[in-house]
Amino acid sequence: YTLQAQRNFYEMNVQFPKKSFRYLSSLSSMVNVHQSKQRKYPLLIGCGKHDIPMELSAIETWKKNEPQCSVIVFENAGHCVNMDAPQKFNSVMEEFWLNGNLKR
Repeated sequence: YTLQAQRNFYEMNVQFPKKSFRYLSSLSSMVNVHQSKQRKYPLLIGCGKHDIPMELSAIETWKKNEPQCSVIVFENAGHCVNMDAPQKFNSVMEEFWLNGNLKR
């Protein structure tokens, strides 16, 4: 979303070997393939407000399926929240790690 994050993301991906895409394609078979059970640990779900609509919709659905989770949408961020809003991202992560949830 931010120009600096776009530059950082580009520089990071220039170094990504093409053969690694072969491994990335298999990740879809590992994500959300089984109905989840009640978790015995805290769950934080987040994304940027300027992420693609599909992602924003996915976290709404996930929240319905995981009512005990904490959800945050970062205002000034796209898909790479940690790059777009690093201070806010770090603050939220620290709060979650220390408290096991977000007090919001």
